[in-house]
Amino acid sequence: MTASATAYRPIGESMTSRQKFVLLNALMLCMFIGALDQAIMATALPKVLSELQGFSLQSWVFTTYLLASTVVVSVVGKLSDMFGRKSFMLAGILIFVSGSMACGAAPSMLFLIAARTVQGVGSGILFACVFATLGDLYTPIERVKVVGYFISNFTVASLTGPTIGGFLTDGPGWRWCFYVNLPVGIVAAIAIWFLMPSARRGGRLADVDFVGALMLAVATVSFMLAIVWAHAAYGWTAPETLGLFSAALVFGALFVRQEMRHPQAILPMFLFRNPVFVQANLIVMCVGGGIFAAMQYLPTFVQTSLGTSATTSGLVSTPQSVGVLVTSIVGGQIVARSGRFKPSIVVGATMILGATVALLTLNVGTPPIRIAVIMAVLGLGMGFVLPMMSTLVQNAVEQQYMGVASSARQFFMQIAGVLGVAILGLFFTTGYTTSFTATVAAEGIALPPAALESFKDPTLALNPGRFAPVREAVLAQPDGRAVLAQAVQAQRQGVADATHRVFLGTAVMAAAMFLLALTMHEVPLRRSFGGAAPSQGREGAEDEPMPVLSMPE
Repeated sequence: MTASATAYRPIGESMTSRQKFVLLNALMLCMFIGALDQAIMATALPKVLSELQGFSLQSWVFTTYLLASTVVVSVVGKLSDMFGRKSFMLAGILIFVSGSMACGAAPSMLFLIAARTVQGVGSGILFACVFATLGDLYTPIERVKVVGYFISNFTVASLTGPTIGGFLTDGPGWRWCFYVNLPVGIVAAIAIWFLMPSARRGGRLADVDFVGALMLAVATVSFMLAIVWAHAAYGWTAPETLGLFSAALVFGALFVRQEMRHPQAILPMFLFRNPVFVQANLIVMCVGGGIFAAMQYLPTFVQTSLGTSATTSGLVSTPQSVGVLVTSIVGGQIVARSGRFKPSIVVGATMILGATVALLTLNVGTPPIRIAVIMAVLGLGMGFVLPMMSTLVQNAVEQQYMGVASSARQFFMQIAGVLGVAILGLFFTTGYTTSFTATVAAEGIALPPAALESFKDPTLALNPGRFAPVREAVLAQPDGRAVLAQAVQAQRQGVADATHRVFLGTAVMAAAMFLLALTMHEVPLRRSFGGAAPSQGREGAEDEPMPVLSMPE
């Protein structure tokens, strides 16, 4: 164990079991508001796009949120290691709730995207601090048991979120899907204020690698803009696209160089000498970019291709959350008793791969119950895999780098999510346009020009106000009723074809995750705070001052 690891004392060493349990529940409440928002948003999005007429900007609703969160999380992890996590968590709650209120009041799609960016900043702060604090409270071998109950928090949000989102969307309106975050955020802030200790190691703000953070932000934003604008505006070989890709490559290389030489790097390069750390992050990237991203498009398929309500689309996703709850708790108990994590990960990866392959069979007319069964299997697999990845990443580093390691895991998951949403969004939009246009041409559907343009938005039928004049214009034509039925069917099939493209990308990522799970090396989980697992830590780390620990009155 290095000197630095001995000097830094996590808050878990100074708290009783009861204090840890109470604080754990406060952390779970903080995560609940973020998880609830994501679950609700996915269900409400089709109606949001329809009312604000923003189908062409659909991917940006998720992209800006994830992009802002990703850029922030990389800096906050380091800052919270130095200056304590409590103040950052309170700031994160305030920013997230403020962004939620702005989303609810959005008069246009661009305003909503800007407000989602604010939400993303708050979410990034919360995610960075909550997972790092969990590592401060429990040793890795304890964490595999606790994390299952921690994941249950996400499960409750995932279980209630789609249903709440469906009821709110079908009832008072989608804007209340954002306003509901206000009371939950207030309760979470009060809980953290009174229950969380204040702990800090100290250090100078000037020592933080803000230059590296800026380089990372520029590289990430450039790459994202290149992907999205290549399709929407310029084309893949346009000077603007090539320039953005070049900027992403240059600033990415500069970021790596900066991190290799900076003493307080936000993403220390020595972490990547640990194969378990690398493989665990690759697995979460596969989940974030291939599975989480794809799930954002499932409600659109259920509500459009199957013609169901927002409430039904929320209920279809519920079994996934139940599956995660069951196996996250059971898997944690198994690993804690056996000391071996690889069998659980391989079993989970196998189930995820099977579920994603089954999703490729979805089409117009698929019974919702069939989707629910597939989602249940997917959830069971994810419950075995995801909770363990957090523990493995934290087990790979010394205690003083808990915030950095936790933020790295969150960063890689979110950057993959950003790219996944953008790329799969292109798959969806191009797939729908290609399929719908081809069907109209092949079947000779005689739509008026204005109606044809309206039908290029697959969420058209979800907004009665927008669909009514289009419907009347088509019915006014000779044989209008038959033409309208053909157009609606072509639209439903177009969404189904586009969704198939999305899930094909998901299956590829699931296969890659399965191979990573098979080749992962088993290492022992620590039973105490302190250094990294054997042969995983950084040698010769510098000494750090003792943290100042105080409990609130």
